[in-house]
Amino acid sequence: MYPILFQIGHFELRSYGVIVALAFFVGLWLATKEAERKGLDRSHVQDFVAYALLGGIIGARLYYVVFSQPDYFWQNPWAVLAVWQGGIGVIGSLLGGLVAALWYTRRKNISFLRFADTLAPAIALGQTIGQFACLLNGDSYGRPTELPWAITYTNPHSLAPLNIPLHPVEIYEILGYFLVFLLVWKTRKLYRADGLSFLTYIAGYGVARFFVEFFRGQPAIFAWNIPAAQVFSIVLILSSVAGFYLLRAQAMDPVGSRKTKS
Repeated sequence: MYPILFQIGHFELRSYGVIVALAFFVGLWLATKEAERKGLDRSHVQDFVAYALLGGIIGARLYYVVFSQPDYFWQNPWAVLAVWQGGIGVIGSLLGGLVAALWYTRRKNISFLRFADTLAPAIALGQTIGQFACLLNGDSYGRPTELPWAITYTNPHSLAPLNIPLHPVEIYEILGYFLVFLLVWKTRKLYRADGLSFLTYIAGYGVARFFVEFFRGQPAIFAWNIPAAQVFSIVLILSSVAGFYLLRAQAMDPVGSRKTKS
């Protein structure tokens, strides 16, 4: 693929950074629009961005350190800070962002569930776009396969093994996360209880991520050779089910079926 878009001297413009930046700004734009629709001050979304980035980076790095190469980082603790050398986990970034959102909404005295609903479509769309960065970079590559739709990386700057047909797991994720985005987007106006759009997102993401991990080349391992992402996916799915159960009295607002009092 194309990890480096172009190079001038020692300067390299990498596709990963460009696409991640694009995903970030598209997500910010969509979250701002959704805040306006829900009657929230758009400045809350804009102000939260810095805290979301910080929490996301810390969470993503800790996830990678704990589940990918714990022995190496135990022996080289300062390497934990070397984020520029690669090594982050999306689930960790979500958990870090969640902690940041809980802190921010408490500080600003606004509803966490309503704020989470506002961000849910943007997160799902941002993840969809962000997977193109992994695809071009050869990051989070798939298992070897002989299937006709396998992809083979030949660029020496790619992170994936070269000249080996691999499952296009990045494309699987693009398709899966886009379906999650559509689900959240299409159902967000049906709910009358705060938090249900966010629960829909984490349920959809959990399901998509659980199945994608069967095709990943080198998944982070939790224990007993079980991919950590699948463990956390199950936790997300069960959490969303519990959340829907707790809010079941207000779960759905069947549009057009509300009765007016006479």
